[in-house]
Amino acid sequence: MKVISDADVRATLLAGAAVRVSRDALVDAYRGTLKAPPRTGIDVGSTELVFTVGGNASGTVGFRCYGLWPGHADQLVAVWDNKGSLRGVVVGTALGALRTGALGGAAVDALAKHDASVCAVIGSGTQSWAQLWAACSVRTFSEVRVSSPTPANRAKFAARARDELGLNAIDLADSVEAVRDADVVLVATKSARPVLPATAFAPGCHVNTIGPKLRGASELPPELASVAAIVASDSPAQAAAYGNPFFTGRKLAHLGGIIDGDLPGRISEGQITLFCSTGLAGTDVLLADHVMNELDLAG
Repeated sequence: MKVISDADVRATLLAGAAVRVSRDALVDAYRGTLKAPPRTGIDVGSTELVFTVGGNASGTVGFRCYGLWPGHADQLVAVWDNKGSLRGVVVGTALGALRTGALGGAAVDALAKHDASVCAVIGSGTQSWAQLWAACSVRTFSEVRVSSPTPANRAKFAARARDELGLNAIDLADSVEAVRDADVVLVATKSARPVLPATAFAPGCHVNTIGPKLRGASELPPELASVAAIVASDSPAQAAAYGNPFFTGRKLAHLGGIIDGDLPGRISEGQITLFCSTGLAGTDVLLADHVMNELDLAG
């Protein structure tokens, strides 16, 4: 049985492969061959433990568990094979963020214009990085603009994007200026109030929202969902299972159905498209399984 660390995940999981595994999982979830029920929280006194479980037709099954402690807390992903043997566990925080990034990358691939070249990143934390990491594997960006409230954080993020991803990245204080005429906008904040007005988004742009998405507490305004041609999610069932209403009353299209070609995707250059990340259960397990396979091949 393997015990895999954050360092192992970062060294082994490539963005393109992560997006591919997530894209396949999205299609399987839409078709019903990936069983991925909404997450479950259990009160254990000092905190709440949250479980997401998933399994596919090949027999790979497992779960992710994390606690709602304040600040940093490790997550656990356990993977069993089709014979009931525990293949291994992943311990840490890297896989969860990169999984969310990979699902966002699959959304960019499915919904953004094929010639998208300008990307705006709103937020400069771990989730913002994972979104950009994955998006760069499906689109070639000539310019990346980073905006967040803290000057040092956004400057550090832009420098990292230049150094690690080879991007032409700049940081901007004004978030509206950052998204002006951007083809792809990646929003990953903790804000319960809209960080941008709906009018800031150019016709034809694709938007990923990763942060809060509840009615009265969302990082993007509900008006954006009203004008978007497509509002999609990786797990509409998870959105419906939140304890509070979603920030938009529009029916969420299943991203897996769009990728599968069963649901309509972008049909014009001028459409605004919106992806609402809710977290498709089971994708952590499948990505952990992929990492284990790669480590097996590496010996």
